[in-house]
Amino acid sequence: MVFIQQSLPKPPVKHSDVDCLNLNITVPKLASGIGGLSRQKLPVFIWTHGGGFVVGANSWPQYDHAKLVKLAAKNGVPIIGVGINFRLGLSGLLTSEELRQRGYKPNNTLRDQRNAFQWVRQHISGFGGDPDNVTVIGESTGAVSTTLHLYSPEKLFNRAIATGGSFLLVGPFSYETYEGIYQQVLSVLGIDKLEPDERVNQLLSLPLDDVIARLPPSIAFLPAIDGEIVPTRPTYDAVSRQEDQELPGKKWLDGFMIGDSQFDASTLGAIMGHLKTDARKRFTASLKTSLAKNLQAADSVLEAYGFNSPPLASAAEDDEVAFKNYLHFVNDVGYYAATVSFARGWPEHKLLTFAFNEPNPWPGLFTGEATHVLDVVFLFQNYNDKLSPAQKKAAESFGLDFARFIAGQQPWPAYSTAKKNAKVFGPSVQGPEAVAKIISDNESREIGRRTRILEIGKEIGFDALAGAVVRFQIGL
Repeated sequence: MVFIQQSLPKPPVKHSDVDCLNLNITVPKLASGIGGLSRQKLPVFIWTHGGGFVVGANSWPQYDHAKLVKLAAKNGVPIIGVGINFRLGLSGLLTSEELRQRGYKPNNTLRDQRNAFQWVRQHISGFGGDPDNVTVIGESTGAVSTTLHLYSPEKLFNRAIATGGSFLLVGPFSYETYEGIYQQVLSVLGIDKLEPDERVNQLLSLPLDDVIARLPPSIAFLPAIDGEIVPTRPTYDAVSRQEDQELPGKKWLDGFMIGDSQFDASTLGAIMGHLKTDARKRFTASLKTSLAKNLQAADSVLEAYGFNSPPLASAAEDDEVAFKNYLHFVNDVGYYAATVSFARGWPEHKLLTFAFNEPNPWPGLFTGEATHVLDVVFLFQNYNDKLSPAQKKAAESFGLDFARFIAGQQPWPAYSTAKKNAKVFGPSVQGPEAVAKIISDNESREIGRRTRILEIGKEIGFDALAGAVVRFQIGL
């Protein structure tokens, strides 16, 4: 909960690649009984949590659905919530030719999620839910997963919500990349010298807690391009073109909502602090290398994000400022530009966009900023007693808008080429009431974003900018 900057009591979580495959179902208490079983079947949402594909669980208290389900029912929009678990990290995503030859498929994280979707479709009617009215909500890497499922040629759910992420945020690994990761894992676990069959057996039999403790955070696990669940590497260019046929979900999804927080990239502030040292000089050099074929665009980025301004007298203070400027660049490319790209390329009137601009009220690295995961705080209502009266009302409004979308309603006008509608939530910092507004152009300054990135993206393409983001992170 470090990203939220506020804690809730959390029970200990057991690590298991088998026992984790469960789900929690939250049903409203209606006049006709629990779930209203004798009434019309209720809309259902499935929550797909984030956590960098390495941490997270449906049992985490910030993901408790009870308060949102109660709020929705109280306001005449009864819904059922389902929180799913799925394998993460090594057991969820590690792959190699050695493993695949022995029948161990890649992308278990995504396969587990699809199995959960299928279970809900088959069994949710027994809990009062409508199997033909299901919305999948993903946040952060949960949103990465949710959008990757849109590559399915078959309809997996009815609607989707992606908040604070998409498959444009972190691209999938190639099999070639995973061969290197596999060798790293074997080496760290001390089984790299064994014969192939023996080391695979060791890999599968080692206690999971021990494996997790020994693997360094520098070893990343992401979905793999397998030609099946993940058939290709997503690009901003493909997503933003309505004529592109690469993503079947554009056709079979009944409705899509996507949005981002004003400072989603705050998450990197806590996990990539090593990038601060001499950030101004190193990012400038890295960017000019990445965009060597378009140095004018590189200079536009440096100017727009303050890297061309005179350095501060204090090296430490300058590092802090430059690093935050880099985070702003990451935010605008990885989150805001992704939202805009999906909106531009989605079928007319089938997509809603939003901007979450509520400031984080709690002490921490980014007090006063609309930080990553704060949208989850407002959605599930579990921190309302720690919010100001205005932000509590804002949370209720935010949650109800999600509930209405889950129920098949349209809480604000959809995006179209003629009207690029969006809803802006916050900032609710003055007075006792929540602040929100509907705007007619999500590419204007009204959205509360640095729209200069759209001009630079038009010149060079967002994919080139996203590549520059990654190159700096890996030290290039």
